[in-house]
Amino acid sequence: MTLKKVRNKFIEVTVYYEFFNPNEDKKLTVGFEAFSPEGDVDGKSKNGHHPYMRDFTVELNNNILKYNVAYVSDSLYTENGKIKSKGIPKFDDNASINYVDFYYVYHFEANFKKGVNIIKHTYNYDLSGSIDYNYDFEYVLTAANRWANKQIDDFTLIIDIGEFETFSINKAFYKNANEWLLNGIGKTEDVKGVKNSFIENDATKFHLQKGNLIFQKKNFKINGDLFLYAQNYIGIQNLEYIPFSYYQEENINEPKNDLQRKILKNLPFARRGYVFQNQELNTFYKKMDWYISNPNYEPNTEILTENEKKWTEKWK
Repeated sequence: MTLKKVRNKFIEVTVYYEFFNPNEDKKLTVGFEAFSPEGDVDGKSKNGHHPYMRDFTVELNNNILKYNVAYVSDSLYTENGKIKSKGIPKFDDNASINYVDFYYVYHFEANFKKGVNIIKHTYNYDLSGSIDYNYDFEYVLTAANRWANKQIDDFTLIIDIGEFETFSINKAFYKNANEWLLNGIGKTEDVKGVKNSFIENDATKFHLQKGNLIFQKKNFKINGDLFLYAQNYIGIQNLEYIPFSYYQEENINEPKNDLQRKILKNLPFARRGYVFQNQELNTFYKKMDWYISNPNYEPNTEILTENEKKWTEKWK
């Protein structure tokens, strides 16, 4: 399974399954589950589909299949191999619905041949922000507990969230950060959940300068779902904290003095680990949880992104 964030706009989801059927050919109903959005969002379905999921496709053994969407309220939604749907929800067109009492199952009929069968499905998940979240994404892993062997024999999850990002993943299906391979440059920290705070459940916070994350597990008995999210920093006062991400620069308030102006001008270099000779800059950036010093890095304006070049010019 691969998740790739694109320009802070959406996540490309690609899922690849291999199922082994030891017996004769059979027809089964297969479904992929998706939680409804809730909170500071409009949770109404769009044309009967999940409001943030689009371009859903599914293939079985290289054949594109048709699918249907069901609306269910709990995991007991099958009866004699058939999916029971609550019916298409009805909403007032002008109403904003922050919470709905159902979630989605994208389901289809699959003709499993004897031996190995390969299912691929893809979709794009549109990201949206809120007061708390710059973005968040959920994926139902626990549906695999209802498969014939109640586990995934060989599981791989690849997360490509982009450069210079800080995000968290709840410890719902793993125990600590050491279970993840950080394939690139970055660092991790295990965070204890605190009720009524931004991170309410035990989680790992990832500061990823570049590269991706890989989680692999054999005979994976799943006891929780994937919840990935990034904090939204609004109206940062006095530069007490600067977020790692490009996409939150607009949340940083105007500098109030020459030191703050220097701090902002040098942000692109701090992202890459530059060790500042200026002690005030060095002290400030060493306090950032995302900062990873790199004594070998020499600042080069030419290799910055176009937006970063404009950023450094802005604060000259």
